[in-house]
Amino acid sequence: MACKTEHGVALGVYRTWVKYVEKGEWPDTKRFFSVLRCNHCTDAPCVKICPTSALFTRDDGIVDFDTDRCIGCKSCMQACPYDALYIDPATNTAQKCNYCAHRVDVGLEPACVVVCPEQAIIAGDLDDPTSRISELVAMEQTTVRAPEQGTGPNVYYLGADAANLDPVRSGTLDDGGLWRDPPSIESWLAVDLTDAAPAPAGDGGRTVPSPPPRVEGGKRGTPPRVVYNTDHPMPWGWRVSSYFLTKGVAAGVALAAAVALLFGVGVDSGWMAWAAPLVSGVFLAITGVLLIWDLKRPDRFYYLLTKGNPSSWLVKGAWILTAFAVVDGLWFLAGVSGATGVLPALIWISALLALGLAGYTAFLFGQAEGRDLWQSPTLLWHMLAGAFTLGGGVSLVAAVVAAPSGTATVAYAWTMVVGAAALGALAFGELASRHPTANIAAAMHHMTKGRYAPEYWLGLVLSVAVPVVAGLVVLGGGPIAVGALGGLAASAGIWLVDDAFVRAGQSVPLS
Repeated sequence: MACKTEHGVALGVYRTWVKYVEKGEWPDTKRFFSVLRCNHCTDAPCVKICPTSALFTRDDGIVDFDTDRCIGCKSCMQACPYDALYIDPATNTAQKCNYCAHRVDVGLEPACVVVCPEQAIIAGDLDDPTSRISELVAMEQTTVRAPEQGTGPNVYYLGADAANLDPVRSGTLDDGGLWRDPPSIESWLAVDLTDAAPAPAGDGGRTVPSPPPRVEGGKRGTPPRVVYNTDHPMPWGWRVSSYFLTKGVAAGVALAAAVALLFGVGVDSGWMAWAAPLVSGVFLAITGVLLIWDLKRPDRFYYLLTKGNPSSWLVKGAWILTAFAVVDGLWFLAGVSGATGVLPALIWISALLALGLAGYTAFLFGQAEGRDLWQSPTLLWHMLAGAFTLGGGVSLVAAVVAAPSGTATVAYAWTMVVGAAALGALAFGELASRHPTANIAAAMHHMTKGRYAPEYWLGLVLSVAVPVVAGLVVLGGGPIAVGALGGLAASAGIWLVDDAFVRAGQSVPLS
């Protein structure tokens, strides 16, 4: 409450909060409390990923925030392993604990420290060996949250229970806990009840998703359970999944055109000359619309270019999008003007930029260090394989109208088949590999066996099996329409798989 008063924090969101966890069975129960907040990391991932440098580390180590620069992209919320950031409903910008920097600057302690009646919160200079906090950290056995993330957190816990600090160690807060109604269950077309447990008596038949395996048991095998915590909704949803698809199509069409050149296809057809860059440009424009639409402050989208943080892959992605748009536009203009001599060069340049367009999101998700599932080393190859699949499939859809040469049809079919087969191989490798962290294991459970399993498995069939079979039919002399159906199925399937991946990565609690 002191924090809310000091900073005018809106109802429903928190800069700092107390988490309650209970262990045991009645009457042998205990309740544990832990204060959770920003950890003011030495190597803060939120600072790296922030595209406009709205987040920055002060000389004294405090990770502070400039509201006037924030575009509301929510990438900092994905990068933080501690769920410390939220979107302020009044300003539509991100906010978090800033260690009451305005108080520290005039020699005062943070508001939460002053108000605590038991001195349970101790603040000070960790670089000063004579300060009380430095002596405690040096002399006592302390723990930190998520040390495996390597962020160098500067909030230390003395005597905290492990189930409070590691959210995977306790059961999920399914029933609303103390003093509030149950939270709504995030879903996509009601696919989230696959691993639902029967509702307890008197709960009106409501079903709740069961927690993934590996929850440690307390006395008599009862797992620790969260009874009070704050809500942290998923920052990214269907618009991000759709942006994966649209930029994959934009990049894939250019890649398929380059493959066609390798097969000896000329540039004298309408598709190769101007229709392909037009389709690619339309999907690129849709990508831009989705990106801006997903911002909480879309009026500030141009800050990506005018106030860009070069360490953020969101900014690097904006550069790649812009460069691809320029070359794609030149390709289109050269085609409609009849300057066919420069088309092969422009197609190859577009294809090279298309690799960056398709793959940069893997590096952006790699900076989202709070989501372990997204740190997969195969994500880049998944993005590239998806782009080839989509490029070949969309080109076959266009071929139904454009009636290309037989060589071009073969080139597009091979592009789709090889891309889809690579997607299948990558998916099999992910499913067969060991999961190095509990966070990844829990996210994989939600994606392959839990609430997103129907979406994931249907998407895998549509994006792998159907386009491979359809492409082989075309290569065997079958009708182009079959390949076009395979391309449409691949588009739907890739969206479903990517949507399940995006949501499952955010389904594991971080606090």
